[in-house]
Amino acid sequence: MNREAQGSQEGVRIRKARAQDIPIVMEINLESLPENYWYGFYKYILDNWGEAFLVAEVGGEIVGYAMSRVEQTSDPVLLGMKDELEGDKSVIDKILDAIRNQLSEERPVGHLVSIAVRPGFRGRGIGSKLLSATVRVMKNVYRVDAIFLEVRVSNMPAIRLYEKFGFRKVRRIKGYYRDGEDAFVMVKRLL
Repeated sequence: MNREAQGSQEGVRIRKARAQDIPIVMEINLESLPENYWYGFYKYILDNWGEAFLVAEVGGEIVGYAMSRVEQTSDPVLLGMKDELEGDKSVIDKILDAIRNQLSEERPVGHLVSIAVRPGFRGRGIGSKLLSATVRVMKNVYRVDAIFLEVRVSNMPAIRLYEKFGFRKVRRIKGYYRDGEDAFVMVKRLL
């Protein structure tokens, strides 16, 4: 990671997460999001894509995190080359697209799995700093073609933040979340 991503800006320091940070990250996740993960999942992400597991500190206290991984896909939607929301397709077109996807070469893509900031620290640009550092790491360290994420269709503050960074809504997944709410898949192309 470059110095800029690790440095302190306006009292906020973004750095790589360490194993001892996971319990605090889990606390932030529990108080911020309805989607929660077990310790082993955080450790797996940290062990395999540690450069892309970031924490935000204010005054030495961890107040936010962004956790990403790299996946391989041939799905043109996740690679940012296609938008399923542009119009209705026939069932036959969808089947043909699925077949083409299976025959296409897989490419690396970043998956922003989770990002959160403690409620008392929101509105200070910490989420933006985490997202900016995530995009930089995915592009410069992992050399992915695109970054994708899932977001609740009702989470307008998050959707606005992602759009500010160039992410586009490209797919809607019905009933994605445990409570039955749909998700938008949003993608930012990096090439």
